[in-house]
Order: sequence, then C-alpha cells, then structure tokens
Amino acid sequence: MQLAKSVGAKITGIVGRDGGYTAKVADACVIVPTVNPDHVTPHTESICAVVWHLLVSHPKLKANATKWESTK
Repeated sequence: MQLAKSVGAKITGIVGRDGGYTAKVADACVIVPTVNPDHVTPHTESICAVVWHLLVSHPKLKANATKWESTK
C-alpha cells in the first residue's frame, strides 16, 4: 500500500476491523461491522464476494456477454 500511495494509485479495501492499517490508509474502505467476534473473517470474506460479484457483473465493466444474458 505504501508503494501504491507513492505512485499515486488509489487504494480500496474491505476489512473486518476498523483499527488496521488498510482502514487507516485506504482512499475508500468498507469496514464490515462485527456481528460475532468468532466470525469476523468469514463475514468479511462474504462481503468481499458480494462486492466482487457486483463489479464483475456491472454492465459498464463487462467486456463480453455472460452465457445467461446472451440471446445467441
């Protein structure tokens, strides 16, 4: 992240705790609230999967039609 900052890149993050390095230095950071302290990692990873899915299926970002959306 230090290298990214030094070259002017933007940093985004999804984290399970608000006191970590990523939460402090990221330009945009989603902090997943702790529902159960025993499941911080799985809850955070599930939100990562949702965000990833939203990104890869966004119509403006898709390069090719997906099979279930194609009319061919």
